[in-house]
Amino acid sequence: MVLYAEDIMHRDNRVYDPDTDCLTASKIMSDERHGYIIIGKNGKPEGIITEWDLINKVLARNINPEGIKLKDIMSTNLISVSSKTPMDRIADIMAINGIRRLLVIENGKFLGVITSRDILRFFHDYVKDVVDIASKFGIR
Repeated sequence: MVLYAEDIMHRDNRVYDPDTDCLTASKIMSDERHGYIIIGKNGKPEGIITEWDLINKVLARNINPEGIKLKDIMSTNLISVSSKTPMDRIADIMAINGIRRLLVIENGKFLGVITSRDILRFFHDYVKDVVDIASKFGIR
């Protein structure tokens, strides 16, 4: 059975305004228990910030997070896949590019996000299934 991006992505496709300040963004991330925020206009992603961006680009430099806009620190080199991208390709893309979040975009429409945690959950479940099947045949 092949799983695709659409099978594991978070369908939360909210996009936050680039003029949102970093303090507000950090509160959103905390409330939603996400380590990232997608930034853009009219539902179209233009960038992403992560908890690492907030730490490195704002807090570690002792900058007031209320005075910095997301557009000033967001990463704009967004990497995305389509909803029909198979799981093995998704894992390759994330590993090759050293990223932990991957946008799912179909025909220009932002559908959701896949995180490295989603990939780990998939592989954990896969290995568990293989072990369960093998144990039925006396294989350890």
